[in-house]
Amino acid sequence: TRRAGSKVRTGCLTCKIRRVKCDEKKPSCFRCTSTGRKCDGYPQDISDLQFKVTVFQQLSNRRPGLPMLSGLGDNVQYLEFYHACARPTLSSHFDSEFWSRISLQLAQSEPAIRHALIALGYLHKTESGNLRDARTRFAARSENKILLLNYNKAVKHLADRMVEPSYTPEIGLVTCLLFICIEYMRGNWATAFMHLTNGLNIISAWRKTHAISSSNGSVSPQSPPGSTSSVSSSSASLIEEMLLPIYIRSIAAALMYGVPVEKVSDHLPTSFEMRPFTTIFDAQVSSHELRNLSLLFIRDWGKRLFEGDRIAEKDVELQSYLLDCHHSWLSGLETLERNGALSKEDRTIASQLRVTYYATYIFISCVTETSQMQYDQHLDTFKALVYHAKLVLAIASSPSARPAANFTFEGSVVAPLFFCANRCRCPITRREAIALLALNPPREGLWDPQQNVVIATRAMEIEEREVDPATGWPVDRTRLYSVVIDGNMDGNGRFSARF
Repeated sequence: TRRAGSKVRTGCLTCKIRRVKCDEKKPSCFRCTSTGRKCDGYPQDISDLQFKVTVFQQLSNRRPGLPMLSGLGDNVQYLEFYHACARPTLSSHFDSEFWSRISLQLAQSEPAIRHALIALGYLHKTESGNLRDARTRFAARSENKILLLNYNKAVKHLADRMVEPSYTPEIGLVTCLLFICIEYMRGNWATAFMHLTNGLNIISAWRKTHAISSSNGSVSPQSPPGSTSSVSSSSASLIEEMLLPIYIRSIAAALMYGVPVEKVSDHLPTSFEMRPFTTIFDAQVSSHELRNLSLLFIRDWGKRLFEGDRIAEKDVELQSYLLDCHHSWLSGLETLERNGALSKEDRTIASQLRVTYYATYIFISCVTETSQMQYDQHLDTFKALVYHAKLVLAIASSPSARPAANFTFEGSVVAPLFFCANRCRCPITRREAIALLALNPPREGLWDPQQNVVIATRAMEIEEREVDPATGWPVDRTRLYSVVIDGNMDGNGRFSARF
């Protein structure tokens, strides 16, 4: 929901896409230029807010319309279900524009996106959302021909579309995101990350081409709406402001699964630049940049530690740098919470960002240690993680109240709670983390809380076979160095885990 107050219908096109207040400075607003963004200028009148291109339109206050339904037959019900029920569960505060507007609008003219939405609507209508059901029911259902037929049509239409002169990169990027979501729901992590890699490749190629075009002066923010330059500028805004952030947030899941996305993407940061936060959106963007940078360090150092490498001075320096960045980020968020007029929804998002922050901070602090006792020094941080996770889950509706699958595209609290349940050895705090997972929050991408409860409980049982009589905490020799769930699950819902 938006903050209370009158809606501002003026402002530059870039700020409107980002859904932030524009200072309306001419010819380029300070809000854009001060953060290094390109200001796409101002429409001549209110009617110009509707871009005259198929890639993106600024909608009025009415509900987003459904794509053209002729020729879809019985598949209409799944498209309607996506529109009415699935998109609200998929959407977060920052990507609702994509799931609720962009994808539906592009589906009106792009068959690949239309059939991908039908497949996604089918999954949301017929699946419960948990990973075990996705694997077992998929193997048993004869109706899966509906899913596979539309999925295959989407793939074919996209392949045909990409060789047409009128093809633009956002068509492929939107379709790839829908494919990723479909494969997340099916539990096919390898195929999901293949689509993610394809999308990142499209972005990298587009950025190179866009940079060349911009240097040649072929894109002008002053071009009239409807012109070729205006179309290109609007397309660039859609990619930079709407699609690219979703891909950047998705990189974290790939890194946690060990996928070397840095080999195909130029969007992984090599350093972290801290700027003051003026909106919760700024804090969120900064959080994901820092998280991706931290996950690269955690993954690479964990691999080296497993291979017997010794920690070097440069590793200590990078670890110290990342911890300093985390302190700066939290300080920035606290300043925003004190001074910013945050809505209730914004404060819930701040708690969600804190949950991720606490988990990453603890992991960065302890990843270079071979002893699991190091985690005991972070009990207060573990408690803060659980506290803010409770705040986030308290506002979520119960699964029974959701007509669509109990599933959401992006991560929130499930992975950090699973980390807490495995790495916090305080008997009370780790059980609180497991209890929150047992509330059956939505599956977040590939992170299934039901599966996590089973594994975290088993890990706790193994470790607590021998405890310190004074504290009740597991002794050093029974503590598990790692808990790894195999990403593959068979048709009967069986999977393996390594302790």
